[in-house]
Amino acid sequence: MATISKTWSSETTIMNAVSVTTGSYSSAVDLETNGYEGAHVTVDADFPASPTDDLEVYIQASLDGSTWDDTAITSFVVDNGTDPNQVSFIVKDVAHFRLYCKRSGSTDTIAITAKYQAWRYQST
Repeated sequence: MATISKTWSSETTIMNAVSVTTGSYSSAVDLETNGYEGAHVTVDADFPASPTDDLEVYIQASLDGSTWDDTAITSFVVDNGTDPNQVSFIVKDVAHFRLYCKRSGSTDTIAITAKYQAWRYQST
C-alpha cells in the first residue's frame, strides 16, 4: 500500500531586510512549476524605536507570475506593539504569489524579512 507524505522545498528568502515605507514587493513565488500545493510563509517585521505605524501585508496571486491581481487575495496587519514581530501564514491553491508590504501611516521605516517553504504531496 502506498503512503502519502508531505515533502517540503528548502527555505527561501523573498524579502531580505527590506526597508519598507510606502510599499515594497517580495520576489515572486512559483508554486506551479514543481507542482507545489502551498507554502508556509513567515514575515518578520523589525520596527524602529517608538513606532507609530503598523505593517500592512497584502498577498497577490498570478496565473503566470507576471500579471498580478489588482485586488489582494487576503491581507493582514502586523502590530507594532511587539518588536520584532514574526507572523506565519499559509498560501495555497494558487500558481504564483507575492507579498506587498507597506507601513500603515507616514512615519516609520520597517525592516522586513520574508521567507517561505513550499510543500507537495508525494506517494511512496
